[in-house]
Parts: sequence; structure tokens; C-alpha cells
Amino acid sequence: MNRYLGVLALALLAACTAEKQPPKFSDTDACTLLQTGDAGNLSGTPAKGSQACDYTFDSLTVRLSLRTEKYADAAGSLGSDAYGAVVETHPMTRRCADASGTVTCDAVVEVRDGQLIGLKVVQRNPDPNVVGQVTQGLAAKALERLPVTS
Repeated sequence: MNRYLGVLALALLAACTAEKQPPKFSDTDACTLLQTGDAGNLSGTPAKGSQACDYTFDSLTVRLSLRTEKYADAAGSLGSDAYGAVVETHPMTRRCADASGTVTCDAVVEVRDGQLIGLKVVQRNPDPNVVGQVTQGLAAKALERLPVTS
């Protein structure tokens, strides 16, 4: 009887001390990566889609998506006039276009090989560079809050 209790205790100890695997990138909730204050006050509750989330801040809207594709392919699809940057050691490419005072910036930032954060930021603003900087700042916030994943 004592031997069985010892074996049971050992099995329970092993189960309790086993390392938990990090969550999968695909299990991350995109609606947890941006918050009020990142680009003004958040209006309402972010709208959740499949691996994406739509945020409405005071003066801009953001669609944040978690994507699984090669960074080079995603960055290349933004065109040859896209702007390359580095956000906290992560490569980022963004392209901003002005249409009658409304700027739309599309961006991708590499989390790790084959895992990307995509951003689409729309703001009424006469300066695409300002909206591009806001986009880059939002990418940094999303990276900060992204849990360590496998």
C-alpha cells in the first residue's frame, strides 16, 4: 500500500512540475493587442473576426490581423514604394496612401518566421507620414502585448 502511495505521489509531482507549452500563435486573441490610450480613446468594444480585430479610436480605425505567411511575400505585396522599418528588432513594411485627406496605411510586421501582424490604419489627416508613424507605434504596442507563442 505504501509503495502505491509513493508511486502516486511521484506521478502527481511529475505532472505538476511539467513545463506548460506556450500557446499557439493561432490561438492568440487579436482583440487583446491594442487598448485605449494607444491611439486615443477606444470607442466601444473591438469587433472580432477570425484572427482579426477592428478597433475604433477617437480619430482613426484599425484592423489588426494575425497572419501566417512569409514576411517577404506579405511585404512585397505592399509594392516597391513601401517604407521599411524595424520595430523592436522586428522587420516592418508599410505603405500609406492619401485619398482626399483620408490616409490609409497597410503594414505587416514579422513576429517570427511565418507569423505576422497585419495592420490597416485609416485616419483623416493631410500627412501620410504622420499616419505611418502612428501605424508603427501601434505595431510596437501589439508586439509588446503579444504573448510568447510557439
